Amino acid sequence: MKTLLKRGFKILTCFLMMSVVFSCGDKKESRSKEEVVAPNQIIPVDQAKNMYDNYSKRRIPLIQQYEDSINRDSNIGKEFVPSRFVSYDYETIKQYIAFIEQEAKKANEDISTLRFYFSNYPDKLFFENKDSILHPRQNSIMLSPTVKKGNKDYLFYIGGTQEKQEAVLLSDNFEELNGIGNNNEKPKSYASSIPNLLNLSSPALYAGSSVTMNRGGNSPPPQK
Repeated sequence: MKTLLKRGFKILTCFLMMSVVFSCGDKKESRSKEEVVAPNQIIPVDQAKNMYDNYSKRRIPLIQQYEDSINRDSNIGKEFVPSRFVSYDYETIKQYIAFIEQEAKKANEDISTLRFYFSNYPDKLFFENKDSILHPRQNSIMLSPTVKKGNKDYLFYIGGTQEKQEAVLLSDNFEELNGIGNNNEKPKSYASSIPNLLNLSSPALYAGSSVTMNRGGNSPPPQK
């Protein structure tokens, strides 16, 4: 009788242990399937449509009129078509996020924001460093992270030495800053000879690199 009770107790114990294991596994699987909450900045599709149409009515005609007015003086002898969006491959965006986090970590900094700058390509086929310009005169965007110093966010690039890399602060218009400043004293900007921020392989940035990205795929109005 005692032998039967012992066997029964062992079987019950094994059953309970297996139940706990499967239960934990179900909880882990449940946690892994939890949905990501939408950011507060997500907007409805009809609102996106409204904003797109507003730009079409209030900005595109002005851009087209201006570009047509100077077209005879343009270095690029072809019809100008205003751009409507800039796209990046999804994997490129993930790589960019990983890259700027890596570079900020090298300088012992935390990224505070990611800015999307409106920009415009010059009226020529090449930059001074011989980089090609695929969409002369068209609008574009630049992505650039910031770090917080005091109560203000600053653009930056990675400088310093190989042994001690640091975030070199920039003003909102990409000028190098002399000192961080505080509530009583604003940082002083000066004409900088910093390397081209759009050229990630600039040799002058020997210890690091720019963290500003451009060269997305510009497009005219998409076909309906």
